Formats: sequence, C-alpha cells, structure tokens
Amino acid sequence: QPNPHLKQLVSGILIALLVGAYLYFFYLPEQKRISEMQAMIDSTDQVRTEILTLDQEILQNQATLNEGNARFDELNRLFHNKQELEDLYRNISLLALTYELLVAKLEKGKEVPVFSDKPPIDQGEGVPSKKEVAFYKISVRFEFVGDYLSYTNFRRDLAQQKKIINIEREKITVRTGDAEGGDDGVVDISTTLSTYRFPASDADRFITGG
Repeated sequence: QPNPHLKQLVSGILIALLVGAYLYFFYLPEQKRISEMQAMIDSTDQVRTEILTLDQEILQNQATLNEGNARFDELNRLFHNKQELEDLYRNISLLALTYELLVAKLEKGKEVPVFSDKPPIDQGEGVPSKKEVAFYKISVRFEFVGDYLSYTNFRRDLAQQKKIINIEREKITVRTGDAEGGDDGVVDISTTLSTYRFPASDADRFITGG
C-alpha cells in the first residue's frame, strides 16, 4: 500500500528545492547587486564630496596665486632690474643737468640683501644654510651744486619716477656770497638715495650663511 505521506514529502522536497534555487539563482545575486549598487552610490557621494573639497581648494589656491602674481607685478613695476639700475644713475645725472645742477660726486653704496620670510634651506651637516633673498636695497650718494629752486624742481621730478626712489638723507648748505655776490643763491646738496632691485639669477637669489 502506498505511503500516504510520500506525496507530501515529495511536495515538500520540491518546494524546498524551488526555494533554494530561487535563493541561489535570483535572491542572493540580486542582493549582491543591490549591495554593489548601494556601495557605488555611497562611493559616488564620497567622490562628489571630495570633488567639492578639491574645487574649493583649487579656488583658494587660485585666489592666492592671483594675489601673489598681482603683488609681483606691482613690485616688478616699482623695482629695478640690473640694467635699469645702471640706467638710473645716468638718468639722475641727466635730470640734474636739466636743472643746471652740477653733479660734484656720485658714490654707489653697497647692495644690502633683504631676505624673504621663507625658512633657511638646510645644506647638510657642517655646511651653513642658505637664505632666499627677496630683493636688494641699493644706496647711492650724490653731491650737487646749484640753485636751490632748481634742486626743488629736480626733487619733484625725481619723486614722479615710475620706479621707487627714496631720499634717505639730505643735507643742504647755503654758500655764503662774496663781496660781488657771485655765490648768492647757490647751495651744496648732499643726498643719499635708495632704490630696490630683484635678484638677477639663482646665484643672486640665495646667500649661504647670510
């Protein structure tokens, strides 16, 4: 006699096999795909956040770069290079002659380095570190002889030069006229001017042990 529970047992086995097949072939792969998609979505959000952060950093760096370039352009317009410095001495002498001032003396001073705020560069044990020079300050001493009014006009035109020229020291001595008044109105002027120039090369830009 057939077992009455055999049909139920076979049905149960078939249902279990169908459920297992569904889980193995459909449900689990779908869950894996959903997990991968969710990971991609999460990763996309993270990438988007990183991109936004990078964009902000790029904008900040660009603003800093633009500010630095603007500052450099401004200083470049105001500072001399080496050739312009040589021209400067000649131009000052010519300007003095324009106002009939005699250049009695021209004495070039030393170039004094003005260092940047960057930390010194280590060159190894036993070797002095080197510093970066931002620019050089140059002084030059002039002695003029001439009319005081002419000298004031000379100073006015000197102040209107495109490049920076500072008057560091100035001494004006009025000559005492002789019996015939030959020296009336004539003054002796001793003035020290200063200006600035950028380093001309890498060797000029870095000073060891400065």
